[in-house]
Amino acid sequence: SKSPFYTLPTGETSCYFDIAESVLNGVAAFSNSRYSYSTICNELVKTFGPGNPNYDLEARQVYMEQRRRGEVDGPIVGKWFQGALIKFLENYKDGIGSKPYGDSHIKETDGFCANLPLACKYVGSDTFDVISLEIIQSLSTWPTAVSHGMVASKIIANIIRAGNAYNIMDIKKEIADSYPDVVKSLEAVENVIKQDLHHTRAVNYVFGSPCYNPGSFQGAIHAVQTSGSFKEAVRKTIRAGGCNCSRSFFIGAMSGAKYGINGIPVDWMRKTNNIERIIKTALKTYP
Repeated sequence: SKSPFYTLPTGETSCYFDIAESVLNGVAAFSNSRYSYSTICNELVKTFGPGNPNYDLEARQVYMEQRRRGEVDGPIVGKWFQGALIKFLENYKDGIGSKPYGDSHIKETDGFCANLPLACKYVGSDTFDVISLEIIQSLSTWPTAVSHGMVASKIIANIIRAGNAYNIMDIKKEIADSYPDVVKSLEAVENVIKQDLHHTRAVNYVFGSPCYNPGSFQGAIHAVQTSGSFKEAVRKTIRAGGCNCSRSFFIGAMSGAKYGINGIPVDWMRKTNNIERIIKTALKTYP
């Protein structure tokens, strides 16, 4: 389960989480809970733009060139500066670029990570789809990443509304006309579950273990559908290897909405860097 690209100490947050926390800070700063796209973009620039010690673009470029030449064989020490954010910063151009800012070659789940705080904020709102699409396309305009990010956001909203009793597969009826490609992704997960295939084999031999969609989306759904707790779902996908970070993010979102904060292992939270700040911001954002 070791990443070939980066290594972080236990408790440190990933780039996927930092995207979500950056947007969460933006949502917390909304005036009277009024959506402000510029506020979100400014927070992303603040977190990932020039001068941030955790995300050094020059260091990443040097590492990638050394890796290409075969001069380094191990992971970079520190946080991985993901391509979606690099392209966002290039296209945003301090606010004078043309929307959408997401790149059409980004296949990962960054867009959903960015939208999660807004999906939670605007559950049941008439503007849910419009806001979600704008945020997701800020980090990717690749159609498969967009469609699966939109459906992932809807799943979170539905779990929040319906609670533990919600059956994730019921989303297929809701999206049948708008996202038929995601319906096929979900049907593939159902088929694997019927075959009683172990999660590790499902991830590595059916869905695919890289960060890309739809595999990352499918692996996360499979883990939640075949687990009875937050801990079980996250642990099994860590053991499956590959980009377990992207899968764990979506798993954590679904399981957190399903089981609530009491379902998250306390010792895991205590080991998470800045957990007090994270919870404080969340409580401010979702009173």
